[in-house]
This record gives sequence, structure tokens and C-alpha cells, in this order.
Amino acid sequence: MPSPSETIQLSIALAYLMASAVTIVYMGSQRLLRETIKMKKRSGNQSEVMKTGDAMMMPLMGSVVLFSVYVVLRFVPREYFNSIVSFYLSIFGVFSLGSFVKTYTRPNVLTGCFCCVAGGLYYITGNWVVNNILATGIAVSAISSIHLGSFKSSFVLLLGLFFYDIFWVFGSDVMLMVASGVDGPIKMVFPRDIFGGCKSMSLLGLGDLIIPGFFIGQTLVFSSQYVKKGSLYFNVALTAYGLSLVNTMAVMVIFDHGQPALLFIVPWLLVSFSITAVIQGDYKAAWEYTSDAVTEPDNSSTDKVKSEEGDQRGTGDEMGLGDFLVKQMKGLFVWDGEEEEEEVCEGTKKND
Repeated sequence: MPSPSETIQLSIALAYLMASAVTIVYMGSQRLLRETIKMKKRSGNQSEVMKTGDAMMMPLMGSVVLFSVYVVLRFVPREYFNSIVSFYLSIFGVFSLGSFVKTYTRPNVLTGCFCCVAGGLYYITGNWVVNNILATGIAVSAISSIHLGSFKSSFVLLLGLFFYDIFWVFGSDVMLMVASGVDGPIKMVFPRDIFGGCKSMSLLGLGDLIIPGFFIGQTLVFSSQYVKKGSLYFNVALTAYGLSLVNTMAVMVIFDHGQPALLFIVPWLLVSFSITAVIQGDYKAAWEYTSDAVTEPDNSSTDKVKSEEGDQRGTGDEMGLGDFLVKQMKGLFVWDGEEEEEEVCEGTKKND
């Protein structure tokens, strides 16, 4: 039996993970909505759209990657493997954090240095606080960068990963070994012994934030831009997500064993959304919904957009790795002025 102190510390850890997950999904969804509105005004071309075929392949690709990492961890010294992986994920985390920070403030020397220092500190120390900062940037950026093509794609994705999670957690030790063995900002962590040496960690993989976040973000876009019902479906989905995490943590504590979070998250999300759609009379609208329907450009800006795309088409595809890294580094420190220009245009239209 755990002592009262251990129970309190575990409760704090689980509460932190749940609150962080809900907050990150909320921020990612709101950013996805802003990006969707921006696409509608400017181009209507989505950078990344996950179609049903892509969703069907996700469990297979995830299984291949997961098992490959598992094999590497079994036969390659963990310190060598983690040194390489941590370096890559630290750099990726720096760029993702920069993209996240850009949502709330203009990039400048201070924000750029903050992102770079966070990445460097994590690689050198592996500190759990810095890990969570980078993981937040990665998760929010991921949620806001992927559009699910339709709710058919969403259901296929969630149901496929539902069985994927069950198999790899209950069918073997692969998932737990990879999650606990890979050092990198790919999970949210919090010490079970926060009042002690912070040696034992509770964790929640970013997949349990990002995958549900894709769907929850989609419900926000659907609710506000397609059926014009404000944040109704988003509020339902986000509440269901929070309750599913409570469900997951409760079962984990009762059985004292790590649980496949998607086993609880997926039913909560799909059932709550379906029931709400039926009650609101929007089930047919949800079935017919596509992401293209909410990102088609305004007619007044179509010609201008086509002209801009024609000017930029030749340069984007030819960007090499070096140019890409330079552009990303520049984005950490320099304000490109695109958002400011859009705000000025919007203000001018309102004044007219």
C-alpha cells in the first residue's frame, strides 16, 4: 500500500498530465481554426490533409516504426541511440517551439534565444521541465498543421489506432519499453516523487494528445465554420477528452499498470460526437463534411491568390535542406510581417 505522501504526489502528477493534455489540445485546436480561416482568406490550399487512405495506413506505419525502435533499443547501447535521437528531437523541438511562440508574440532575438536555449538545455540535462516546454511546442504545432479530410478519415484513424494501442500495450512490452526507453520530448512527464528526488516519472505520450487533437480540432472547425454553431462540438469533444483521461488514469491506478490511453479516449470522443450530431440534426452534415468546404478562398481574393501562387510555385519545391534550415532559424529570430500585413488589410476593410 502506498503511503499518504506517495498517493498525494501521484495525484499531483496525474492531475498535471491531464491538465496539460487538455490545455495543449485546446491551444492546438484554436490555432488550427485560425490557420483554417487564414487559408480561406488567402489560398484555400491546405499544406497537409490526411485522407481516408492515409488514415488507414497510420496503424501499419506506426507499428513498423514502433517495432523498429524496439529492436534498436534491444541491440544497440541505449546511451548511443538516445544521444542521436535526443539531438534530432531537440532541434525539431526548437523549431516547433518557435512556431508555437510565434502564435502569441512576434519572433525576436529574445524568443529565438529562448527556443535555442531550451533545446540546448534539454539535450545536455534532459530536465523534465524543459522536456515539457519542447513537447508542448511539438504537440501544438502538430495539431494545427494537419487537416483531417473528412469525418470518415477521422473515424478510420481513431478506430485503427484504437486497436493499434490495445495490441502493442496488452500484447507485448514493446510500447512501454519504447515510451520509457527513448529520451526525447515525445511525452509529457511529471515526477511521481515531486517532494523527493524526482527520479520516478509519470508520463503521457504525445500520441495520446496529438491523435485526439486532430479530431478535436476538426470538430472546432466543423462547428464554427461549417454548421455555424459556435464551439458546440468542440466543447463536447474537449470535455469528453478530459473525462477519458480521468477514466484512463483511474484504471491505471486501480490495476497499477500502464494503460493504452486510446482505449478510453477513442470511445469517449466518437460516441459523444455522434450523439451530439444526432441530437442537433447534424449527422448528415458531419458525414458529408470535407476540409475543402471550409478552406475554399473568398471569390474576391481568388485571382490575387492564383497570381501569388504562380509566383511562388517555382521556388518552394526547389528548397534544399540547407535552405530549409536557414529559413527555420531565421523564423526563430525575425518577424516576416505576413500576419501583420493581413491584420492591416483586415483593419482597412473594416474602416471602409
